[in-house]
Amino acid sequence: MKKLIFFLMCSVLASCSNGQEPISQGNTLSDAEKIVGLSKCWSEAKYNFVYFDRLTFNWDSLYQATIPVVLATKNDFEYYRELQRFVATLQDGHTRVSWNRRDLWDNWVTIPVITRLIDGKMIVTEVLNNELGQLQGIKRGLEIIKINGVDVHEYVSTNIKPFVFSSTEQWTNLMAYGREATRGKRSESIRLTFNDGNNQVFESTISHSMSENDLRPMPLFDFSVMEDNIGMLRIDDFWRDNFTAHFDSIYTKILATDALIIDIRGNGGGNSNNSEYILSHLTNESFNMSAWSSPRYVPAFASWNRPKEWHIGEPWIGQPVKNKSFYNKPVVVLIDESTFSAAEDFCVGFRNMKRGNIIGTPSGGSTGNPIGFGLPGDGWVLLCTKKDTYPDGTEFVGVGILPDIEVRETVSSFLSKAETGIDNSNATRKAKEVLKSSMK
Repeated sequence: MKKLIFFLMCSVLASCSNGQEPISQGNTLSDAEKIVGLSKCWSEAKYNFVYFDRLTFNWDSLYQATIPVVLATKNDFEYYRELQRFVATLQDGHTRVSWNRRDLWDNWVTIPVITRLIDGKMIVTEVLNNELGQLQGIKRGLEIIKINGVDVHEYVSTNIKPFVFSSTEQWTNLMAYGREATRGKRSESIRLTFNDGNNQVFESTISHSMSENDLRPMPLFDFSVMEDNIGMLRIDDFWRDNFTAHFDSIYTKILATDALIIDIRGNGGGNSNNSEYILSHLTNESFNMSAWSSPRYVPAFASWNRPKEWHIGEPWIGQPVKNKSFYNKPVVVLIDESTFSAAEDFCVGFRNMKRGNIIGTPSGGSTGNPIGFGLPGDGWVLLCTKKDTYPDGTEFVGVGILPDIEVRETVSSFLSKAETGIDNSNATRKAKEVLKSSMK
């Protein structure tokens, strides 16, 4: 995934934080504008969505059925949510609808609790308001078993998953059981039922207007040296400015290690050229990145009932870094369901290099290059236009990068670093074991 969509996603997340104030209210869209917006999503998908031919339902029929639904919406927020539901049926992580208006985000704000699906349970992984812990006993590790009195899995399946833009089940669960699950209007509260693991169940009502502490910003590169001179390099994303300069500033330290773990769990992607830059330091030979293609529509061919043609892109071949020593020691890569887009492109290149094992759980399963279109009411729709595969045609979009060694986390292992400051996750422990064996 290139930088455009990642920037837009970050802008959306910034706009929906509790610190934003609304700038306008009311229903500004006419019925005609509502139809135009829906029609834009429908028509552009037919010509630009790269996986359109895979749909297992009739897109035209869904469009027709959605017209009265959008016309019945009572305000702009409800309208845009219906557009999201409509486009989410395309089941692609790089295809989405959103808006730039802060007044709409005022209807869809977060609470100061971060959650995640771990081992089939919705677990609190971070509490961002001290009052919740001190007065209500909400802390890391608690399981949420109900939302507004409804079983959590039933609630998420009914109210959240139909709106999630996703290519895989694992990405859907990451999003649906994360902050999306507890969003709501700033003027309203949400009622959560917790289980502390010792059969102690309690409820807490949390206002969506409650302030939250700022999350500690993650450094672009977090590098440390562990026992046996094994380096741990965590890469938070592949999109920030001066990416290569930041990496160059720590590369000498990396070279001094005897083995290396590259951790891209939680890396949401960015610019694939940056992922290639890291890989270029791990070999002295050229290496294959992903292959790509895109459909080509020729009206005359369509009139002759010829099948749709595909443009096959030039092979993407990475080159080793010049004028530097390359890192020729054992390497492993850590991934999970939050490894996404350009981070998955990184995995494709790493696997083609045959430099080491990929450890963890299947990645988010979505990459590509989207095209964007404006919608009435200051919104936009993005549609994925590029199909990426392994060089031999093996698909990972809709599947995820499958690890060589699958390692799943428990609640305690996932929270180990937050609780102790030391990464004792199951995947990290396995990575050390593999590297120590290689070093012998």
